Amino acid sequence: MQFIKILFWVLLLVATFIFWWTNEARASLDLGAAIVEARVSTFVVGAFLIGFVPTWLLLRGSKWRTSRRIKTLENAARTSPAPTPVASRASSPSPAPAASPTPATEPAPAVSSIDKQKAPGT
Repeated sequence: MQFIKILFWVLLLVATFIFWWTNEARASLDLGAAIVEARVSTFVVGAFLIGFVPTWLLLRGSKWRTSRRIKTLENAARTSPAPTPVASRASSPSPAPAASPTPATEPAPAVSSIDKQKAPGT
């Protein structure tokens, strides 16, 4: 999967470079204090990056925050002992009654056979 990601980014970079190299038209951008003259493709790539980079940084930040939160919760779950039942203080502790051994019997089937059952109303 990592190879596919790298291949995608390399192909995108090559396509962007070819786009920038083949478009020779020039344009100027008036910023008020300065006038910038460059290729049209430079402005297009710049506009793409202005939109892409902040969005990508927000994605990376949210992924980092989520993974950090997951690790914190996993560590908390790993280190906390299992809850133990708390006996009420109002009742005095009494010994448990002796359990009589039950004979080992075969459990009843969950579904009885159809031929032994009678349909209602018959």
